[in-house]
Amino acid sequence: MLIVNIDTIKMCRKLFLFILLSACGFKASAMDNDSISVMSHLLDYYSKVPQERIYLHTDRPYYMVGDTIWFRAHLLDAATRIPVSRSRYIYVELYEQNADTLVQRMKVRCDSSGVFANAMFLSKTMTSGSYTMVAYTQWMRNFGSDHFCYKPIYVTEKTGDDRYVSCVEAPIALQSSPLLEVMQRKGQMLIRMSDVSESDTLTCVIYGGGNLVETPYVGSRVLRIGMGRLRPGVVTVAMIRPQDKLVLASCETQIASHDSICVSMKSQMTEGKKMPIASTLTLTDQKGRPLKGTFSVSVTDYDVVKPDTLQPTLSQWAVSRRDGVYPLADMLRGHYPQQPYPIETEQRITGRVKGTLKSKLKNPHLLLVNPAEGVRHEFELGDSSRFSLTVDSPEGTTWLLEGTKKSGSTEMVELQVDKQIPPMVRLPHYACQTGNDLSVYVKQSNQQQMYAWNGVVELPEFEKKGSKKKPKSMNYGQLEAPRNLYPNDPRIEHAASMETLLGQLGIYCYFGEDGQKRIGGVGQIVGKKYVDNVVETDDEEILAILPQNVRSIEYFSMNHPQNTMYGVRADTSGRIPGVLFIFLKDGSEIEKRKHLLSMAKISPLGYRYNMEFYSPQYPKTDKSDYTRPDYRTTLYWNPSLQTDDAGEAIVRFYSSDSSKRYFVTIEGATEDGQPVSWQGLLR
Repeated sequence: MLIVNIDTIKMCRKLFLFILLSACGFKASAMDNDSISVMSHLLDYYSKVPQERIYLHTDRPYYMVGDTIWFRAHLLDAATRIPVSRSRYIYVELYEQNADTLVQRMKVRCDSSGVFANAMFLSKTMTSGSYTMVAYTQWMRNFGSDHFCYKPIYVTEKTGDDRYVSCVEAPIALQSSPLLEVMQRKGQMLIRMSDVSESDTLTCVIYGGGNLVETPYVGSRVLRIGMGRLRPGVVTVAMIRPQDKLVLASCETQIASHDSICVSMKSQMTEGKKMPIASTLTLTDQKGRPLKGTFSVSVTDYDVVKPDTLQPTLSQWAVSRRDGVYPLADMLRGHYPQQPYPIETEQRITGRVKGTLKSKLKNPHLLLVNPAEGVRHEFELGDSSRFSLTVDSPEGTTWLLEGTKKSGSTEMVELQVDKQIPPMVRLPHYACQTGNDLSVYVKQSNQQQMYAWNGVVELPEFEKKGSKKKPKSMNYGQLEAPRNLYPNDPRIEHAASMETLLGQLGIYCYFGEDGQKRIGGVGQIVGKKYVDNVVETDDEEILAILPQNVRSIEYFSMNHPQNTMYGVRADTSGRIPGVLFIFLKDGSEIEKRKHLLSMAKISPLGYRYNMEFYSPQYPKTDKSDYTRPDYRTTLYWNPSLQTDDAGEAIVRFYSSDSSKRYFVTIEGATEDGQPVSWQGLLR
């Protein structure tokens, strides 16, 4: 522990400041004896209001329906760009760009190394077009959705008759000031303040992009600062009147990247199909110093998957984006923003147990049950009616809660569970450009999906002939539905939830803007939902039905001509919504409809288990897998490749049946906050 008294700070304040800045990862300069006064305010703000930025790296820029997106979310400190894991969880969402519709949402928990990585599975019912992946932490919601990560991707259907569309976000507009002129010329930053007398002494502050510089400015002379002392990125230049710390003028400028990353590859390759490939990567900076860190690496078939050169790499993204929300006036005056969303280090269920009719409960109790895992806990709330439970549960976990009186009675007891409301996301407007023909990619992806590595081969639909007589339809129109699950169907018995049961009929769910699940995936519209021939408008009630209580399901898909009989009409685009009928076993509906105010059944958004990228192995001793066709487009994906003290790491994988050239992409940030991006061809 380092203890420094006031006299020591006064005597060694410049040395103390540099030690503090270095610990924070800043490249900083202090050029006067009183610089600790302004810099201390900025550092205090950085420590009390830390901000985060996310960059998403995916294994490739486009995918096919039914495909898997492998991704790594690089979570960096906004001010220093050092990788952080203050937040233990991040949220990743997928939106259909044109319809501005949420397709799916998932929660990712960092691993023991602080890496956020997982996989997102694309539905086979998706439509071809542009989509946007959105990533954020709960803490980032305090500063607005404009600072979330937005990653455009393209999804194509199995026909492959379309072309890849690259969507690029417009560059940010740098703020300017009529009083402050900032230019970059011959390796120097030239700063000049107008409308200042020759006797005025101001303080010039440069911050952003990992920089923090303070120097006096006298009169209207030109201030010169060497660019080699500054990190690349968007920086703010401000003039401050030191007497009252008043910001007289400020503007933004972008410092281009002046340090290049050097990557050398020593590869051992054997020509032929399904042959081993090993490549030793050495990462150094321009001066030959090793780069140590944890990086994400993808290797794709270059002849099938072409890189999107219009999308920014992590280094380009770090240079072209603002760090975060850092209002200089508030930083100097110690005004801190409200932070209603805490840093999420654990998952919580919150709410209250209260009496109905304004009656007050004395020492209420709360019962928590997880039926799947056999967990049962009872808590005494004491004088408080509020509760906050820490649960570390994966997605799909269902919790049963019950509030009681001290005696165990539930009479006149009401349980209220706080809903998890997701943020309102405003998708950016992209400039789109049509690129490569996807026919070759789709052809090879179709072959790979047909010979899936999990041993499942997808076959086309077929019509049963000579089967037993079908049960009579139970919908009030007594019309035979084109899709149905009849009584005693084993899929009903083995379904884990109502959502998975509906998925057997090609009906998928999505999250609405209020964070609640809705029936009907992208491009699907389920106009009316009937339970025992009674219209049900609450999707949550339907999804809460236990599959074992279901007798049969009948579904009239979209654009079926008989749907109009059930009171649905075509929308403005001419599409006729689908109609869903669910029939329950005797007495089960009465049980479902029974609702106690003291009980709640919730399924909060839990984290998704980490998925490991599967890369097939072809050992010389075992030739059993050599006959299985291999048409992978992504041959290697590692979200946490660590370089050693020499900056070296080894990448190993096997070639496919068609790959000859390989495109390698490396993304990440070093331990001291230096962005690293590199792309190269491995022949």
